[in-house]
Amino acid sequence: MGPIILIALGVMFLLQEFVPEWGFSRTWPVLLMLVGVVKLLDSFPPPRPPEGPRI
Repeated sequence: MGPIILIALGVMFLLQEFVPEWGFSRTWPVLLMLVGVVKLLDSFPPPRPPEGPRI
């Protein structure tokens, strides 16, 4: 989850440079939602591999 947060922070700061109206004070909820979505996706168990035929 750490790399996703770093990428999101980098994108937010980069957008702030190109779009002055885009400020971190207005977009920090996006980062919180991103963390929540990643946590939610991590809570699902990985798919089990299919079992082969039993002999």
